[in-house]
Amino acid sequence: MARELVDLPFGKFLFTRVSFDSTCNAPYFRLMDADGVFVYARPAGNFTLTFDLSRKRCTGWYDMRTGECYECPGKRAVSEKYEQCPECQRKTGFNPAFYNTTELSVQQAELNKKPHLLYLAYFSSETVKVGISNAERGLARLLEQGARSAVILETFPSANVARQYEAQIARLPGLCESVQLRKKAQILVENSYDEVVTRQKLEQVIAVIQRALNIQFSNPQFAELSSIMINGTALSSCTAIELWNQPRLSGAFVGLLGQLLIMEQQNRLLVTPMKQYLGNYVTIAGDVAPLDLTPVQTSLF
Repeated sequence: MARELVDLPFGKFLFTRVSFDSTCNAPYFRLMDADGVFVYARPAGNFTLTFDLSRKRCTGWYDMRTGECYECPGKRAVSEKYEQCPECQRKTGFNPAFYNTTELSVQQAELNKKPHLLYLAYFSSETVKVGISNAERGLARLLEQGARSAVILETFPSANVARQYEAQIARLPGLCESVQLRKKAQILVENSYDEVVTRQKLEQVIAVIQRALNIQFSNPQFAELSSIMINGTALSSCTAIELWNQPRLSGAFVGLLGQLLIMEQQNRLLVTPMKQYLGNYVTIAGDVAPLDLTPVQTSLF
């Protein structure tokens, strides 16, 4: 679905999603205003985000057929570990682990019939993930995960066929099916990234998979994602990079590595996991507010 991306608006909104547009690969915050209208805002420049953690609301439901989002009918509160109320979960009907259940929603069954990509996502030399994604989303799903680089191994006619290969590959040594957000933050803070080394690693993994499964991928498509997500110049020029978990974040936008928002302040990069704020209200201002930064630490984990 083509959607209009707008400049980051100022004011108070419900913070409902962090993702990337499947048409242009640009990052966006999905915000809901006081009238229940969803806004897809592109972060850029200087801004301050202040989150209200006193209450958390359902982020609404998503129509997988049309790509439209809707406000929660009951405007319900949800607990910390949830983003949707049970009604909105049912209305959406999405289950990424569809292969672990015997009961599929009509929406998920229809989605599974569409072409799906089989991919490898590179986070570090020790962390390479195998996964599948709806082909219509293009690179958006890989960007959403925060993979620094990736390779699309093959496109299959359905999710079920793609899943068969995913399951076999995931059992091979050195590969995984999921990477925790905390691990992604740790990798960003502690590991350097080299495009050439990354490409070599992915080529090695492909060779291992093809030998182990006795298959040959016809035309693997490599995608360098880091430059799409992060301003490399800002990343290399700052004196420190650290995890920032305070509900107030301010500075100059550097990038969005999946769910990790990266801002620069006082020549330091602050990395904030944004998933924790989905369903909270946020006040957005167009200035830079000074933050009380602690002395630089040699290790954050």
